[in-house]
Amino acid sequence: MRFIIFIVAVLLLAIVGGLFALEDPGYVLIARAPWSIEIALTLFIPLLLVLFLAVFVVFYIVARLIRIPRDVRRWRDRRQQRRARRVLISGLKYLAEGNWSEAETALMLSQRHSESPLLSYLGAACAAQAQEQVGKRDEYLAHAHQHSPGDTLAIGLVQAYLQHLAHQDEQALATLSDLHQQHPQHPYVLKLLARVYRELRDWTELVELLPSLRRHSALSPPELDELEMITHRELLMLSLPSGSLDVLERAWNALPRNLRHHPTLIGIYARQLMQQEQWPAAETTLRKALEHSWDDTLVELYGRLQGGDVAEALETAEGWLGAHPDHPRLLLTLGRLARRAAQPGKARGYLEKTVQTAPTTEACLELGAVMEEQGEKDQALAAYRRGLESCGDRSRPPLPRGVRISTLGGFRRI
Repeated sequence: MRFIIFIVAVLLLAIVGGLFALEDPGYVLIARAPWSIEIALTLFIPLLLVLFLAVFVVFYIVARLIRIPRDVRRWRDRRQQRRARRVLISGLKYLAEGNWSEAETALMLSQRHSESPLLSYLGAACAAQAQEQVGKRDEYLAHAHQHSPGDTLAIGLVQAYLQHLAHQDEQALATLSDLHQQHPQHPYVLKLLARVYRELRDWTELVELLPSLRRHSALSPPELDELEMITHRELLMLSLPSGSLDVLERAWNALPRNLRHHPTLIGIYARQLMQQEQWPAAETTLRKALEHSWDDTLVELYGRLQGGDVAEALETAEGWLGAHPDHPRLLLTLGRLARRAAQPGKARGYLEKTVQTAPTTEACLELGAVMEEQGEKDQALAAYRRGLESCGDRSRPPLPRGVRISTLGGFRRI
């Protein structure tokens, strides 16, 4: 194109020169002793242009001949790149289809002349991982680091994800720890790090990570709320083996305010208080929680209070009957508390109503225990049998205190 433009420009100059020469032809004298040449201007200008054009054409041809090897290399490189691009696309398609072996072969073939070998190596690493070839996976990731040292984030994320999939969570944690130091606000780094901490049950580190997860929207609000609850639940349960009330209280006080009303966490805390025989604290915790928000599990747990002022606890629970008159869990709780408060008549009334409303195994066994204490052994035996029959194939629940199954198939007080 440039050559054509140049020719047109030369012709235009020739035409303009010719027009001027028509008005005043003139001449050109070239003298060098002993010769001299005189040429009309109208002839000299075309000859000069022809000569210039010939010189230009010669130089152009020579330049093109010199550039032929380079042009051939460029053409070959472009051809190989187009072929590599097609092979890369095929490899990625195989990868999406789950044809792991074909994907690995195609992707490694494409990286030789690919414009983006990083994609080929990362895809091949994924294919090797799917075939459980961890050694080849790590080899491909090492090649990716060598060819693209500036893409540590992308390579590290793929590496950590594949390590996590292969249950190599310690290695994944090491990879993600390095990435977290370099990219402390990256949402996906935070998300993977939280996933690995959870898999390793490292709740102490995970609870430290929760604010960053929320601040940078690494998880959706429901996912984050669930993770926060699970993390604090596990931390609360970790305090149990210590047997230390101080450890338990520190774990409870570390809970965010919004989780201190969560029924699951309150239940765990109350159970641990009971195991440490902190009956007044357990009663206060459950009572305040139920006054704040009704929960069946906490109501049932309230009925398992063994110490403290049981009569006062019974009176408190009876106050809930107004809002929940026929609630099976509440009636069972009232029966248990009345029995522990040495009020067998009231306990029997609550338990009989419970069995009428919801004949659960626990209610039948509790009623049988009260009947046995009142000397009605046949009715007690019938209640026990009804309770055990209601279990079906499920595991048998613990019997009420002081009762066990005899070797003759009946029940006997210990």
